[in-house]
Amino acid sequence: MPGGIFKEFVFFHHASGTLILADTIMNLEFDKLDQPWRAFTKLSGMYYPYGQIFFGMRLPLLLQRRKARAAYRKIRSWRPERIVLSHGRCFDANAAEVVHRLFAERP
Repeated sequence: MPGGIFKEFVFFHHASGTLILADTIMNLEFDKLDQPWRAFTKLSGMYYPYGQIFFGMRLPLLLQRRKARAAYRKIRSWRPERIVLSHGRCFDANAAEVVHRLFAERP
């Protein structure tokens, strides 16, 4: 996954149907954050239960659209059942909806 200075690695465990993302998506819980992080999380949209692509990756993904689209297509082709995250609450259900919402084809 293109991500600017840092290249993000995306893993898929076929046997369990689990998509494993390091810093690609954050789904932080407000009650576990202090200010000013709580306000920043709210403004960036990276909060539970919705989660969002990490703000630091958004511009690089826009600038590398072709690579990003290829990565999005690969992730969607795996059809994950759950998503494990490094930052915030994992998505134990409805992973297909989350993948569609976050990795939909962008113009």
